[in-house]
Amino acid sequence: MNSVAVFLLAVAGIFLIGALGEIIFQRTNIPDVVWLILAGILLGPVSGLVTRPQLNAIAPYFAAITLVVVLFEGGTALKIPELSRAAPRSSLLALSSFALSTSAIAVLSMLAALVGWLPDTWTWMHGWMLGAILGGSSSIIIMPAMSQARVEPKLANLVNLESALTDALCVVGTSALVDVMVHGTGGAAGPVVSLLRSFGIGLAIGLVAGLVWLLFLRFLENSEHAYPITLSVLLILYVLIDRAGGSAAMGILAVAVILGNAPSLSRKIGLAIEVELDTSVRGFHRQMAFIIKSFFFVFIGAMLGPPFSLIVLGILFGAVLFGARIPSVYLATLASDLDADQKRMAAVSMPRGMAAGVLATLPVAAGIKGTENLPVVVFACVFTTILVFAVGFPIVKKRALEAASGAPPEAPAGPPANYRAGQPVPPTALANIDPGMAAGTAGAPAQPAAVARPGEPPPQQQADATRVHPLQPPGTGPAEPPGGSGGRDGSG
Repeated sequence: MNSVAVFLLAVAGIFLIGALGEIIFQRTNIPDVVWLILAGILLGPVSGLVTRPQLNAIAPYFAAITLVVVLFEGGTALKIPELSRAAPRSSLLALSSFALSTSAIAVLSMLAALVGWLPDTWTWMHGWMLGAILGGSSSIIIMPAMSQARVEPKLANLVNLESALTDALCVVGTSALVDVMVHGTGGAAGPVVSLLRSFGIGLAIGLVAGLVWLLFLRFLENSEHAYPITLSVLLILYVLIDRAGGSAAMGILAVAVILGNAPSLSRKIGLAIEVELDTSVRGFHRQMAFIIKSFFFVFIGAMLGPPFSLIVLGILFGAVLFGARIPSVYLATLASDLDADQKRMAAVSMPRGMAAGVLATLPVAAGIKGTENLPVVVFACVFTTILVFAVGFPIVKKRALEAASGAPPEAPAGPPANYRAGQPVPPTALANIDPGMAAGTAGAPAQPAAVARPGEPPPQQQADATRVHPLQPPGTGPAEPPGGSGGRDGSG
């Protein structure tokens, strides 16, 4: 079979696995990216159809377009009112999780360097850079998972916004550290200053570009070229922000949030005609994100391989990240209305993904010594965190559903379960009725109590005898008073 045929079959297989994975996720809550990574392992380390040098050659180009597509997809789904409500806790969760994760990875990487698992040239700057790469959860996994699993909005907004923020933190933090390591500028405060400057430039340009593009949305309405034009502008914006020394990720995210909230923003700024992002643009971009996501996670699986000591190290990193996640969730959800199961669900919502995989290629491309095998460590860690999410999320969600459905229902105020119309109501059932209930409600027809049985004293009043008990079958009419018939029409 020639190479073209193999290529076409591989592409077809990737698309089918991605689509089937989403169907499986809807039924089992197992993320679809697991199957894509396994397909990549089959194509790469197992069969050898693709090799790591081939993937390294395309990584920088693939990385840039992946960031643009993924951040725009996630950002347009974020609504400003929901962001304002979830922002304080999401920001706290993002910052604490990123700080603890980065610190834990940096310390563990230095220990790994001491035992010889990492190169002798490994320094604390390398450790902080690796921590920044692995410091945040993946919005491309979290956001679709929360949507398809129909998670409660208060929990979904918390982890969705956190994943978007940590995606940006990872990109900005790693880029700043790589720049410092390559150019050696800024001194001890260099990473912090570079980070703040990069965030500020990216956010400012992104906000301006988003508001300007908001004015052009009306001209793209119903245009068949709306999506190619929008994507072209995003790619140009990425280059401009990067050239200006800003965070391209933060800029793209800012544009995406503005366009995703176009109707409300257009009203607030006083546009004569309310505008919004065309549905065809949303639909086409969603399909583009699906294609990019499918290829990317296959890419991660294909990059896994020897040396196996680095794969073991990546697995250890994944376990450490889960340990660092727990106190972050506890801190961010203090005094919140999330229950224990929802907090556990937030704790397992820690999969690393596209951002980490893309950033793993940057140090190698920048020529930083000691990072030649860094992608193996990162991709092994990404796979481990995805497995934690894939196993933990459905278990916790099932447990939460069982807890919600396990509460004993309130006793119904109707007849017994084995009651059939036309039969007398058992005295045991009548004995348990609240006397206040038997009196009926205001405006309802009077309903007689049960007729006295032989040997019991007669009812004290005629009115008591003419009430129909709530458990009496409909249509049987009021019970007759003792001594003859006495209907409500006055006969007898």
